[in-house]
Amino acid sequence: MAMALAPKIGDWQSAPATASRPVFAIGDIHGRNDLFEPLIAAILRIVDEEKLDKVALVTLGDYVDRGPASLAVLKTVLDGIKHPKVESICLPGNHEQFLRHFLESKGAERQDILWNWLDNGAGAIARELGLTEAKASDPDTFVAAIASELGMDRIEKLFKLNNHYRVDQYLFVHGGIHPQFGLAALKRDWRRLPKSGLDEDRDPLWVRGPFLTYDGEHDDGIIVVHGHTPRSEAELLGNRIGIDTGAYFSGRLTCVQLMGERMRLIQVSDRA
Repeated sequence: MAMALAPKIGDWQSAPATASRPVFAIGDIHGRNDLFEPLIAAILRIVDEEKLDKVALVTLGDYVDRGPASLAVLKTVLDGIKHPKVESICLPGNHEQFLRHFLESKGAERQDILWNWLDNGAGAIARELGLTEAKASDPDTFVAAIASELGMDRIEKLFKLNNHYRVDQYLFVHGGIHPQFGLAALKRDWRRLPKSGLDEDRDPLWVRGPFLTYDGEHDDGIIVVHGHTPRSEAELLGNRIGIDTGAYFSGRLTCVQLMGERMRLIQVSDRA
C-alpha cells in the first residue's frame, strides 16, 4: 500500500500565465484522507527540498461526502496546513454548501435539505459519525453530531470562507465562472443552494456547461483553476485548469503546481 500511495510527479510544461509565487492547488478530495495526507506530505517535501517561500496551498473544495473520512479532511483544511513557508487557503465546494445550508437551516427546511443532501453523498458523513440510518434521518440529531465533531470554532471558519482566491491571472474557485457574467459571478453569497437551470450556472460553486464549453478568454484574462467536474485526466487548457480526477471513485487525487511560467501535476493514487 505504501508504494501505491507514493506521489507521481509529472514533467514541467509551459503554463498559460505567470505566477509570481509558488502555488499548489488540490482538486476535490471527497473524504479520501488516505490520498490527501500523502499528497500534502509530498507537497511539503517539495517546499523543503526546493527551499520555496511564500507558498500558496489552495484546496478547491468538496472535502466532504461520498468518501469515508469527510470530516477528518474538513478539519484538516479548516485548521490549515502547518508549515512556516506555506499559506493555506481553504475554498468551499458545493458539498460544503450543502453542509452549511443544513447547519444553518431550521424546521421543515432542514428536513428537506437533509433528504437532498443524503442523495448527494451525506450518508458517508453519517457513517463516519457512527450514526444509524434512522438517526441520520433525524436532522437535529445529525446536526448535533456534526457540530460535536467539528466544534464551533471550525464551523464559524467554514461559514466565513471566501468562495475564491486569486494569484495574478489565476483564479481559484470550485466550479468555475459563467463566461456571460464573468468576475461579477464571484459576488454571489455561497450560503444558499442555487435553484436549477440558470441559477445553478450563475453559481461559481456549481457551474458546468457554459463554463466548460467556453474556449475564449475569460473576464480580465483570468485562467480559472477549478475542480467540481470529474475527469479521467486533468485538463490543462488555455483558459482553465481542471484538476478534479474523481478521487472518491478513481482513487487518484490531483494537484497542480504553478511556478513562474511553468506548471506540473502531482498525483497520489491507491492503484498500481
